[in-house]
Amino acid sequence: MEVKSIVPVIDMQHPGGLAEKIVKASEEWGCFRITNHGISLELLSEMKVVCRSLLDLPLKIKQGNASPYFQGLNIDDVSFPGVADDFFSQVNASTLQR
Repeated sequence: MEVKSIVPVIDMQHPGGLAEKIVKASEEWGCFRITNHGISLELLSEMKVVCRSLLDLPLKIKQGNASPYFQGLNIDDVSFPGVADDFFSQVNASTLQR
């Protein structure tokens, strides 16, 4: 089996075949890095801080939104009204985290 050493990079400035690239990276790696997405470094940095604060919540709070099959926080069907608010209420998320 060939061992790959670099996580796939998907450049948003070259959108040709974008969907196929994302599918391939997801199937082969389970992750990928997106470049030239236009999101400011400030916003990315703030997002990392907020994500860390959610992941650092006490285990008891996180278990209220957990599956026995994986560890993580999950928002199912986020496009439906009220679903995100229900999630944030479950984990007692602050205004910034929301």
